[in-house]
Amino acid sequence: MKLSPEERKEKRKEVNRQYQLKNKEVLKEKRKESHKIRLQNMTEEQKEKRKEKTKESNKRYLQNMTEEQKEERKVKRNEYNKRYRQNMTEEQKEETKEYYKRRNQNMTEEQKEKLKEYKKRYRQNRTEEQKERKREYNKRYRQNMTEEQKEERKERR
Repeated sequence: MKLSPEERKEKRKEVNRQYQLKNKEVLKEKRKESHKIRLQNMTEEQKEKRKEKTKESNKRYLQNMTEEQKEERKVKRNEYNKRYRQNMTEEQKEETKEYYKRRNQNMTEEQKEKLKEYKKRYRQNRTEEQKERKREYNKRYRQNMTEEQKEERKERR
């Protein structure tokens, strides 16, 4: 029995869908490779344009979000960051500490001043709820400190 054009179209769609499902990883790798090759062949100017385009696109995306979506995104990001920090090895934690230490040392006076101003504005603009949350966090943090850490903290001050 011969299939009608619509049925053939549907059958073709179904076959394609099955193929996509079966070879998902392989296709993903192929896309990655082609993307990598394309990026390597781009000039600096093209890369810069591409970067600007994505930046603008992301900006529009964020601006068009509803308050509910923004809040949901914030919660997800916080949860992800929390899991990420908890799963870090001691070595990784040490590396990040070192990184921030070097970064702070390499800052110019102007950058340090700018950062100081930003932090000042941030602290002033916090809500009471945020302040309370921070107080609670600091309280728990200090309670969980070892004697060594407490001594270190005193020395820094």
